[in-house]
Amino acid sequence: MSRKSKVLDKLSSIISDKYIINENEIENINVCCELIYEIEANAIYVVDKRDEEHIMHSLENIILTLIFAMMANCNRFTEIYLFMCKHFNWLDRHIYFDNGMPSISTLRRVISYIKPADLEQLCVKVMNNFLKNNAPLYQNGDLIIEDIKPMDGKIANSSDRKSSKNGKVSKMNAMSIVSVKNGNCEATEFIGDKTNEILTGPELLKRVNVKNTLVTFDALSTQKDTIDYIAGNEGYYIAPVKGNQEALENNLVEYFSDNKLYNEAKKESYKLVVEKAHGTVEKTEYIFINDIDWLPNKEKWLKLKSIGIAKRTYVENNETKTDTRYFISNIDSKEIEILSSGIRNEWCIENQLHFYLDTVFQEDKNTCFVENTQKNLNIIRKFCLSMLKIFKKKQN
Repeated sequence: MSRKSKVLDKLSSIISDKYIINENEIENINVCCELIYEIEANAIYVVDKRDEEHIMHSLENIILTLIFAMMANCNRFTEIYLFMCKHFNWLDRHIYFDNGMPSISTLRRVISYIKPADLEQLCVKVMNNFLKNNAPLYQNGDLIIEDIKPMDGKIANSSDRKSSKNGKVSKMNAMSIVSVKNGNCEATEFIGDKTNEILTGPELLKRVNVKNTLVTFDALSTQKDTIDYIAGNEGYYIAPVKGNQEALENNLVEYFSDNKLYNEAKKESYKLVVEKAHGTVEKTEYIFINDIDWLPNKEKWLKLKSIGIAKRTYVENNETKTDTRYFISNIDSKEIEILSSGIRNEWCIENQLHFYLDTVFQEDKNTCFVENTQKNLNIIRKFCLSMLKIFKKKQN
């Protein structure tokens, strides 16, 4: 069993702007004993398929080694192994290897044995111990929004193979849901060859608490089953409407194209947001209205209360352009603050998760083709990113 170490209070001071630790500085820090203790304590949730009589390196030690290496920006197995060789004495002081340093083949083999669902359960339980923010994200009268949770999928572009020992290996496609309030990934569902995001969304939502939570997603997930699950479990949605709901989109386009109706909606609920983006100034108008009695098949969308638009104006190549997105929601139009915030935070999963998985953890360049290993590395990357964000906040 691993030994516990001193409190990690210097870690935050050496994290870069991109949420990594400088490997050359890693031996100058103290490692959080609470992190080690929580991983050890929750390792019971991970099934170890190895023959107990022949286990030389504990499951928690393998997982902790991968976590520390990835936090120091070592992402491939070769990099992880070289990190372990270089910093073995330091690692051994913190997680204690009873039988010396595990080989690179041991690292690969053990991580391939672990069920992704087990590993994610461990990571979520450990992460929850570090999240202390219990205050609602938004509250206005009777409306309480505990959190905004964007949901979206991401493909690892270098993870496929035309052939392997077990046949063709497809690209890893992971659909995740994140907490805007806490900045962590709460759950992941991996999308297989015979399914897609439409079917995966409701299954992913079942693994998180949606009560008093605003769930956002792209237009592909604007489906009856998804809306039914969110609204049926006392959650809130702002669902974008595009071509996959063609009749609904046409109705909304026609409604907001009418100048009289547009101006009435603007009087009811309006917010203008001006932001700097891509070297220019963008202006976005958010307009919502509760006038839905006229809407055909409105009963299809559970607890539907309002419809709205987000109209963006920006300059590109010295030309002023506009684009308009359409939405339906079970939130009253008067709550324009949270409605507009929910729409803006739909991109949070791209900016705060997917971007860092590729730029910091190099997920798009990872060429591992063992399916379980792909999934488990994806889960560990997300856990490391969440932990680094926590330490970054402590620094500030």
